This record gives sequence, C-alpha cells and structure tokens, in this order.
Amino acid sequence: MMAVARREAAASVAVEACLVAAAAGGAMLLAWWALAFHPSNSHLWMVPVGLVLACTPTVVFLALTFSGAGAQAAAAPLSAVVVVEE
Repeated sequence: MMAVARREAAASVAVEACLVAAAAGGAMLLAWWALAFHPSNSHLWMVPVGLVLACTPTVVFLALTFSGAGAQAAAAPLSAVVVVEE
C-alpha cells in the first residue's frame, strides 16, 4: 500500500515539474522574442507558440486540480458486495 502511495506521489511531482518546465519555456520564448525580434516584427511565429507553451500548463493544472483526478476513489465497503448464487 505504501509503495503505491509513493509511486502516485512521485508521478504527481513529475507531472507538476513538466507543467512548470513547459510554462517556463513558453515564458522564456516570449521574453526572447520581445527582446530580440519585437522591434523588427520578425519571427512572429514565436508569439503564438510561446503563448500556447506558457498558458496551456495553467489550464491543465486547473483542470487536474478541480476534476479530482488526483484523489483516490474510496473502495466499496464489504457490505456493499452482493453475491448472486444461481
């Protein structure tokens, strides 16, 4: 039982780390574009890519948080088990 909880905790940390890395990558891409290419309005493809990378992890995190996907489902009590003999 403890091994399963540890594995789920490690998976949760890994997902959160990936979301943070993707958001940071998008923010850095937007910052790079703003500093290097904005004055000349070149490399405009970097703007939508940076926005998607920066904003999507936030939406995913909120969806996972409010959906209850991380919460374990409670097992049915033994009294709820119905055995039908034929």
